[in-house]
Amino acid sequence: MIVEFKYDLSELGLMKEISYSLEIPYEESTNELAYKIIADEISPLMKMADISDLKSKLGEFVKNENQKYRDKAHNDLVLKAMNGDIDLESIIKNTEKMYKEEVLEFAEKLEACPSDFEIFAQSFNRLVHSSTLPEIMEKEKAYANVISEMTLKMEKEITALNNRHQNEMDETIQKLDQTVTTDDINKLLSKQYAAQSMLRKKWESELDAYRGFQKHEFRNWIVDETVKLQSHASSNSNDQTPLGNKSLTMFVTQQSYQEESFTIHLGSQLKHNHNIRILSAKVEDLCSPLYEDESLGGLNAALGLYSSSLTGIVVLTPSSFLKPNSAIVSNCNKSTEIHFDQIDHQIEKIKQDIEKLREIPNSRKNSTTDQGSASENLSRLLKPGDFFITRHSNITSHVIFHLIISDETYHNIDEINSRHPILNPGLRNIIRTANRYDITTLTIPALLKDEMTEDMTVNWCMRRAELIFKCAKGFMIESANWGGSELNTLQFLLPHNITSDLFQMLASIIPSVFRVANPKVLQEQEEH
Repeated sequence: MIVEFKYDLSELGLMKEISYSLEIPYEESTNELAYKIIADEISPLMKMADISDLKSKLGEFVKNENQKYRDKAHNDLVLKAMNGDIDLESIIKNTEKMYKEEVLEFAEKLEACPSDFEIFAQSFNRLVHSSTLPEIMEKEKAYANVISEMTLKMEKEITALNNRHQNEMDETIQKLDQTVTTDDINKLLSKQYAAQSMLRKKWESELDAYRGFQKHEFRNWIVDETVKLQSHASSNSNDQTPLGNKSLTMFVTQQSYQEESFTIHLGSQLKHNHNIRILSAKVEDLCSPLYEDESLGGLNAALGLYSSSLTGIVVLTPSSFLKPNSAIVSNCNKSTEIHFDQIDHQIEKIKQDIEKLREIPNSRKNSTTDQGSASENLSRLLKPGDFFITRHSNITSHVIFHLIISDETYHNIDEINSRHPILNPGLRNIIRTANRYDITTLTIPALLKDEMTEDMTVNWCMRRAELIFKCAKGFMIESANWGGSELNTLQFLLPHNITSDLFQMLASIIPSVFRVANPKVLQEQEEH
């Protein structure tokens, strides 16, 4: 819109006024415009005009005209909106577009580039569902054999060194008080300990180097194979895994001593089917290394690794120290953990995270009292019922829940109830976590014991098993309301040295606690 600005020059003895055309809205500097008006006038008397007065009147004029223009434009918009003559949706979209383009807070966030791990995970998951799967299995098996042979050689050398040191110590002790003193024995002990530590560190360093090389080589190979697969996408579009789309739970990779399975219903109105399995085995047997035999454990683990059908197990960890089951650690270290960190590194990272949590409350205190050793502080921070998680791709369980249990509960046969922290919140939160993160097969210790002892009577075992069964049932029903994936299979693990009679007695409790799906037999009625 064009308007005319008029300025009276009568004060300069001129009987006239000047006019200047402006386009409204005018958003530029009115001070600069005032100097431009003076410079454009031909009359020399104009050079004597009061520039301050011109600036003031020009600024007031532009301000008023801009306001009139905006008021008219806004009124027209309101009238159009009331009459339905305006597209509000387009105005909203344009306003949103301007905010996104001009205001950083509302700008669209650019998608972050995927990390190396995400690229590798996507590539691996694509390859295991293609014809490349057998080649992946062979490569992983070859890697595992190399590490297994090195581990076996390390154990043999350490055992031989220990035997040699033991013989040397026996001979030295026999000479005690003759030509050997107690100081000589202490020096010999220190020397032997240093030699053992050096040998172990030497082998651990070599193993770490081999694992790092295998991990790097395997990941690069997976990415390269994915590129090749994409270049032949048209010919590989119908590729299937050698197993097609069959369920991942069809294979039983653990060899248990005794086992019995049930199909149950949970829920009063909307019923859900679940598999309940009770078995006796060592906990490390359910975390066995892959590729040690000709079973399908490696295939099963690979197909399920990045799927929504993960396998988890609950392992009891005494509260006196933050250390997982030594047999499980040994199984994990028999091959390279290609997808995640080695279990030792995962545990070390967990310790560091716990230490950070410990430092937060301590930093708020002004007390100078001794905080104790690191292990003592860890045991203080981790209470019975807490748990930490490790992830695995080189054993038969994808996820291990290391459940903290008090030394009294672990070693003794004290009676507990459903409110005991090992069950609630311990087991309850584990089932909830499994439900949220696609763990569809979970194994829990049915007696909260790894081995049978003489003081574990039949009555005590019956009471403890019934308590665990009922708590698990309640937590499973509750988890159905939390969303996420369903816990399809729940396994109750009994100690490996349980008798067959006691095993059958504990298995007989399941139908009384859970609603077992029994087949219905329809009999044809005879016609009379």
